[in-house]
Amino acid sequence: HDLGREKFVEKVWEWKKEYGTRITTQLRSLGSSVDWSRERFTMDEMLSKAVVEAFNRFHEKGLMYRANRLGNWSCALKSAISDIEVDYIDLEGRTFLDVKTHKGNAKDPKGRYEFGTLTSFAYPVEDSEEQLVVATTRLETMLGDTAVAVHP
Repeated sequence: HDLGREKFVEKVWEWKKEYGTRITTQLRSLGSSVDWSRERFTMDEMLSKAVVEAFNRFHEKGLMYRANRLGNWSCALKSAISDIEVDYIDLEGRTFLDVKTHKGNAKDPKGRYEFGTLTSFAYPVEDSEEQLVVATTRLETMLGDTAVAVHP
């Protein structure tokens, strides 16, 4: 969804207004023993200033940087997840694995899915005898391809 920052922040505050007290009420009913006078919300002005300050300090010390790297996505959570939430497995070629969050499908009712397979196929280059070879782990998605971006 392309909200833009201002609309996104507005939605965050709407969410906080609707659910913020519910969370506090639940924590109190669970018997949380905390100093409730120090309760804070992530987007409070002082916390936001502290985040910007910390970000700037980290950047000045070279602890923040840009890098091209893979991001982890959970299909079950529909959210990005951290590296520590990922189980890494080395595979030797085609392997079928159980996926805990899936109950299975018509092809395999046990919920086992194929991993470790890379398929290459060639797109013809328009007005040319050349082909562009593309490799993917998800061959079925190529039917929806409308373009290929190539870095010069």
